[in-house]
Amino acid sequence: MKKRAIAAITAGVLALLGVLVLVLYAQQANDRAFKGATLVSVLRITKDVPAGTSASALASSTEVAKLPEAAVPDGAVTDLSQVVGRSTNASLQKGEVLLRSRMVAPGSKGTSSTNVPKGLQEISVSLDAQHAVAGAVKVGDHVGIISAIDDKDGQFATTNLVLHDVLVTRVGGLTDAKNITTALYTVAVKTEVAERVAYASEFGHVWLTLQNADTDMTGEKPITVKEINK
Repeated sequence: MKKRAIAAITAGVLALLGVLVLVLYAQQANDRAFKGATLVSVLRITKDVPAGTSASALASSTEVAKLPEAAVPDGAVTDLSQVVGRSTNASLQKGEVLLRSRMVAPGSKGTSSTNVPKGLQEISVSLDAQHAVAGAVKVGDHVGIISAIDDKDGQFATTNLVLHDVLVTRVGGLTDAKNITTALYTVAVKTEVAERVAYASEFGHVWLTLQNADTDMTGEKPITVKEINK
């Protein structure tokens, strides 16, 4: 029995030493990778954070991390004092850098920070992160709007890309419905599109796709169960 106990203790010690060696090696590798680079201190999320979390509550969910200056995203928060009185406008994932664009004034009406093009009107939809590109959509972005309408048995369910290149004018006005935290996304659209968005939001689902100048705008068509099963 004594020999077995000694063997077990020895194995445990060796395992612990192995972990320590790996940690030290990883740290040294990290130091080598950053050698010669200008490091900048930023706040990094240490655990998943739901939308609507106040800046004051982020203290236990963030840490100071040093990153090469070239790897620091625009608008990175370096201290929570920079976002006092604000709350997250989308869920944040462990490991991501906290950005100012993720923080909005609680209860804010989402004052537009971009001009609405002539002839267009604004309409808002309440979406969770899954339906809004993981919460990455921000004011000034251009998005595609997908309308997904369901029916009772699914035979006539239809999904359609309603419009391309839609300007996002506001992000904010956090709400909470049925214990699912969401954010309000406001877009500028033509009248007929506003009607479609309202209908989809009321009787189905709305998805946003984040688009850019290189996005291929061709090939969209209404999708039904027949197309899915082809």
